[in-house]
Amino acid sequence: MARLNQSARGLNKTHNISGHAAYVMDSKTKLATMALTTLFAEGKYYGDNSGQLLQLAAELCRQGEGAFVAKLAVWARTQGNLRTVSHVLAAVVAHECYGEPFVRPMVRTIASQRGDDGTEMLATHKALFGSKVRWPHALQRGVRDALEQMSAYSIAKYQLANREFKLRDTLRICHPTPRDAETAAAMEACVARTLPVPKGWESELSDRGNTAEVWNELVSEGRLGYMALLRNLRNMIKVGADLAPVLGYLGNPTNVRKSRQLPFRFYSAWRELKVAGLLTTRITRTLDQALVASCANVEPLGGRTAVLVDTSGSMSFTLSGRSKVSCRDTAAVLAALLTHISDEAWVCRFDTTASTLAFTGSSVLADIETVPAAGGGTDMAAGFECLMKSGFDADRVVVLSDNEVNGRAWRTNDYGHKTIQTYLERYRAQVGHDVWCHAIDLQGYGTQQFTGAKVNIMAGWSEQVLRFVALAEQGFGGLVDEVEAVEL
Repeated sequence: MARLNQSARGLNKTHNISGHAAYVMDSKTKLATMALTTLFAEGKYYGDNSGQLLQLAAELCRQGEGAFVAKLAVWARTQGNLRTVSHVLAAVVAHECYGEPFVRPMVRTIASQRGDDGTEMLATHKALFGSKVRWPHALQRGVRDALEQMSAYSIAKYQLANREFKLRDTLRICHPTPRDAETAAAMEACVARTLPVPKGWESELSDRGNTAEVWNELVSEGRLGYMALLRNLRNMIKVGADLAPVLGYLGNPTNVRKSRQLPFRFYSAWRELKVAGLLTTRITRTLDQALVASCANVEPLGGRTAVLVDTSGSMSFTLSGRSKVSCRDTAAVLAALLTHISDEAWVCRFDTTASTLAFTGSSVLADIETVPAAGGGTDMAAGFECLMKSGFDADRVVVLSDNEVNGRAWRTNDYGHKTIQTYLERYRAQVGHDVWCHAIDLQGYGTQQFTGAKVNIMAGWSEQVLRFVALAEQGFGGLVDEVEAVEL
């Protein structure tokens, strides 16, 4: 059974931010859902909950659950592909769990992911707890462990010279032992501020111009990473660069998995090209293949899957101030991927009303485009009523939502008093069997609409969240169990 397969009597009733009835999440699940749906210090439709996340993480540490918070920090960075929130959780653990044996390996694991992760963790600790607080020894030593594995090139690349807290500060605090003479010289020059920054592809373009010749050269020399290629497709198309090697690289399943791109990145790139009128059938096929490849490690779902997609107004909010990707976009992408991995699927969208969507399962991008723009109230009950009217006999229902149910105020017997669990039970009674309900939380406001047997609460924007559908049904547990299994 999944982690939250417990009796409804075991959870207290509460209200969500919109005032509708909801269930209280246990502290571990609440922190996990917040962490995996938060770009720290970025606003959300119903307000920034970064302060609540910090408080809950600290409380769990003080209650003896620091190891769980440490594992969540590692999972968020290595599986959820989220950087800042992992640095925040790690800083809280290092501060609150002084002397605990799990702190140093947590820091080392996160700091080893990229050359600037260690510096960002130290900077985050300073920002949260002030410069007068002594650096936790485990934080220093964990970052030092990662620094000692860095190459001279990485030292030069990740100097962060334009940041308030720089790599030179990290080196002076942690005192790493360089792995060789070349790295020792790089570290010494970094501290002295005399280490040249390696010339990257951005500098090359700036110096030589945004031309097809320059792009072709950069691509042929392998100087652009996966993200850079994906984000610069538009520029390369406009100047007439050779797209054959670019699309070949982007569509390669091995490269997709190594890139650790969040699935919505592919849709975002495709949509940008569509708006600019630069799409071709080959580009569409490539990005479609890449999206499918991004969930290659997700087990196919046998039987029948019903997917309910929240398209209410609150889902229109972007994931960050600089992003064009909305919560609705992430829901649409995950819904399309679910359809692709299911034997048979039925999909509907709900806001103030609900209606079925013509997903085919053949093209992920085409299916995403059938999901309408966000707007209206959050009447999740309408989604279940649409499912009941359809006659679709599902083995599982997957709900993609921010859980801020606030619809049908005109039904006073429902509004504010009953969770959507009521409608799940009505559907189960209609089809005559205990349908699984997998609720994927996309904003982490801290409440849930479902509880009891065969209910699985998840959260996140990564394809990793889809793994929990099959895992829960096979009895391997849910999100909290997955985090608990992280080895430090």
